[in-house]
Amino acid sequence: MVGGDADGGEWPSYVRVRVARLQDAAGVREMHERCSAETRRLRYFTSAPRLPESALTRLLEPRDGVSLVAAAPDGTIGAMATLFHPAGGATGEVGLLVEDAWQGRGLGTALLCALVEIAAERGLTDLRAHVLPWNRRMLALFERAGLVGRRSYEDGVVLVQATVPRSDSAAGRCA
Repeated sequence: MVGGDADGGEWPSYVRVRVARLQDAAGVREMHERCSAETRRLRYFTSAPRLPESALTRLLEPRDGVSLVAAAPDGTIGAMATLFHPAGGATGEVGLLVEDAWQGRGLGTALLCALVEIAAERGLTDLRAHVLPWNRRMLALFERAGLVGRRSYEDGVVLVQATVPRSDSAAGRCA
């Protein structure tokens, strides 16, 4: 479980982070619809209010990876994080979406750290993410998590690449 703020905001006092499953489709769909157009644009590079069913299925049960959801005690899903990694590959790609009302309270960091732990367990050596240049929160998230690595520009987006920290590493929050 991940603790939250007790500031009276819309984010519950705690959430449960768990592996996503197909039964989460309605909750994930509703979360996407509650997100602002800008939040969706920062995650998917488009502000479309609905995910196509095929995309939703790929996110919930990725063939080459794992997705996590953060759910409130009442079952409401407020965040999703995905790690894609081809079988036999050493690099994984991460993506996160945190509903607007749940942002700014450390949930993105907790989800990213959970993905880092899974990546290490699966033997991945590197992680990457494609981030829009003006998505300062996501770029800062990698730094807060201790995943400071290489950054380059590729087709108008920032490609962030970082080494998966070893469990005996002292650097960063995810180590």
